[in-house]
Amino acid sequence: MRYAIIFLSFIFVLVACTGAPQTSQPLVVGETPIASESKLIDTKPDWAAIPGEKAPDFSYTLADGTYKLSDLRGKPVIVNFWATWCLPCVEEMPELEAARRTNPDLVILAVNRNESVEAIAAFVPKVGVSFPLITDRNGAIGERYGVTNLPTTFFINRDGTIAARHLGALTAARLAERLAEVR
Repeated sequence: MRYAIIFLSFIFVLVACTGAPQTSQPLVVGETPIASESKLIDTKPDWAAIPGEKAPDFSYTLADGTYKLSDLRGKPVIVNFWATWCLPCVEEMPELEAARRTNPDLVILAVNRNESVEAIAAFVPKVGVSFPLITDRNGAIGERYGVTNLPTTFFINRDGTIAARHLGALTAARLAERLAEVR
């Protein structure tokens, strides 16, 4: 009986420490879509994406379907790598949202580095953005883009090539300058 109590106590502690199971259901919090999963499609061996090259392709699943970065050809795209714990990332979110609202063709994909969908969903009320927040749970997309610091933002031309890369938080002025470089 004593061993049964010890065993059950061990199981209880084990279950309590593992946390809630990860959800695979796409979420929408307010007007912010959150991708439940993402996958690197372009596995070209280059270690980092650089301006002038084709942007590495990836897919992401929202509540209304699965999309790919390459599906957005013909539109200017911003791919922003961020995390909920990154203060500069949080500070630049309103600037990104303002740019999206004033540029109807602009698509913004905010790729979160290594955090769960639940952590992202809890973060949404703090920033109130309407562009997709994409989880990169295993870090494969960030690795392929050569992201080592957050925030890091890529500006992608309409033809799918990288126009520019920006390290650090974007101010409204710097964001406007970088958007002017996109063809």
